[in-house]
Amino acid sequence: MNKFITIGDEKVSITEIENAKSIPELLQSRVQYAILDQLNDMVARTGMGNPDEVKKLVLRDVAFTRGGYSSSFTFQMANQAVNITEVDFTSEKNISELLTLRVQYAVLDQLNHLLSQSDNPDNSLKKIKDSLVLDISKIIDNFTPPKNSDDN
Repeated sequence: MNKFITIGDEKVSITEIENAKSIPELLQSRVQYAILDQLNDMVARTGMGNPDEVKKLVLRDVAFTRGGYSSSFTFQMANQAVNITEVDFTSEKNISELLTLRVQYAVLDQLNHLLSQSDNPDNSLKKIKDSLVLDISKIIDNFTPPKNSDDN
């Protein structure tokens, strides 16, 4: 499901998850949608077309915490629960920052959940981190920018 967020005179479509069947699927979909929303905005707003450069920027944004306001809540699904952190849309100054924080929180929530499911989090951290980076890279590599109606 898509909803529109407006900050100042900027507007962006945000994809929300509707039909996840498990906590891992919910968290993975959340990361994927957050990254795809950010990529769509980067291409639409700035015309960025070099996939390698876009990948570097998105991975850099995941690595560097920007702060910002957020709220956390516990999401219940069947007999499981997971903490979800959301960007406070009303406090962000621009769409780019909002989308960057959205990706960052989605990745961190997924990382925290995966670590919480591990019997040995200290030994699992590198493997989980490498797996997440690989998943993010695949999402970016498979991204196809939407066609502008002007291109016809």
